[in-house]
Amino acid sequence: MTVQNVTKMWSKTGGSLSSAKLTSLDQVWAVTEGYQVLCEASDSVDAIVAATGIPLIGSQHPTGIDAYVERVDPQAISPIFWVVTVSYRGIPDDAGVKVQWTDSQTTEPIDRDINGRAIMTVNLEPVDGLSMDVADQVCVITRRFLTIDTAGIAMYRRATNSDTFLGWPPGTARLVGFSADNEFLYGAPNERWTVTARLQFREPYANTTSAQAWYKRWRHEGLYIKDGAIIRRATDAQGQEMTKPVLLKVDGTQETNPDNAYFFHTQVYGSLPYSALGLI
Repeated sequence: MTVQNVTKMWSKTGGSLSSAKLTSLDQVWAVTEGYQVLCEASDSVDAIVAATGIPLIGSQHPTGIDAYVERVDPQAISPIFWVVTVSYRGIPDDAGVKVQWTDSQTTEPIDRDINGRAIMTVNLEPVDGLSMDVADQVCVITRRFLTIDTAGIAMYRRATNSDTFLGWPPGTARLVGFSADNEFLYGAPNERWTVTARLQFREPYANTTSAQAWYKRWRHEGLYIKDGAIIRRATDAQGQEMTKPVLLKVDGTQETNPDNAYFFHTQVYGSLPYSALGLI
């Protein structure tokens, strides 16, 4: 019991090009083809659809378009003659990119006013405990990829941008969110990943540069000061040991003017080119 011959029918070839969004970005092909099958009368329908020359479910169209076999419909014309209709369903070649700008608000400690002057009492003491709401710009980008590299993405979760990205200078952008959705069957064509990335942009604060926007900024202060060749506990005008940290100069000696307070900027993130993410 064997299929004797499979012939493609020119008269059954057709299709349609359509777009759900009425744009060329998501246009898809639906293709229909027909095949004549000569067989023995005892051949089963399973043998007909499995015959060499009949495309299998999930097979890509031979022209290379993004259309895959969705249906195979065999119809018996006679005991030894069948017509098999094969339907291809198109997958959108969605090269479109969805970009949304929003924000993320956090409460951050402050030690400078809007003009960059130190916040202090009339007795030149730094004022602690003040904070303000800071709204960072957040860009949410959604697009589709054939493949994704999760290990590579993980490196970006620990790095800021080394290049200018979406108009923001190096050091100001962070990848703060990443998700990728896909549904597929093993052995079937792997449909594209729908990726959503969240990027947060931080404007540098006070005496911080753009490259240091995501650095940890901390005031140089402590209970001990450098006094000549020794390190000793800081004392007040009466010689009593200080119970609160005092300002320190970069060399470790005491600084008495809050306007001259020294701040260290500690890097905690690496640096990578964000254009290599291929998001936009």
